[in-house]
Amino acid sequence: MKYAWIGFVIIVFLAACKGEAKKEETIIGKADSSLGSVWVKAKDGIIDTVLLNKTDTAFVCKPKPIKDDIGDKRKEYLTYVYFSNKDFPILTHKNAIGASLFLCDDLDGDGKPELLLKSDWFSSCWASINLYSIKKGNWKLIKQGSMYFCSDKYPLNKRIIKTEKGYGLLTDSLTDDKFITLKKEIKF
Repeated sequence: MKYAWIGFVIIVFLAACKGEAKKEETIIGKADSSLGSVWVKAKDGIIDTVLLNKTDTAFVCKPKPIKDDIGDKRKEYLTYVYFSNKDFPILTHKNAIGASLFLCDDLDGDGKPELLLKSDWFSSCWASINLYSIKKGNWKLIKQGSMYFCSDKYPLNKRIIKTEKGYGLLTDSLTDDKFITLKKEIKF
């Protein structure tokens, strides 16, 4: 009787697997704009998941790489950032093939955190560093600068500093073949 039961389970399993296999088209996301999500076909893009804090996650949707692309194969290079927190709108950043993110504290006193985004590009250790704030229901670029990310001196989470007047964004520059760090005042 024991072997009959095992045989029955095997027959049911094989019968269930007998169906025709579907050609799978990988789609990530869900087409529901009210939730801030979108269809992303695997052939069109790649999604990175970034844990922002204990409860919030960001999904960085970057364009899928094209062979031998150095920034000249597409009309636009857009990176989209979606958030698990429905209070955060979708962020669209131009001239990027990906992004690193850091969710800052509330810097302007409106009860919402700001977001620091380092955009990825094709070459070198230089990248733009961008501070965004939610204004009127959309992300607004507040401050922008350059970052030499091959140095660990000031990683992304150390780029916002408290100053006498409020906050500053640390940016990098090259002067007389020397790297210097500038402190740019953040004005909302």
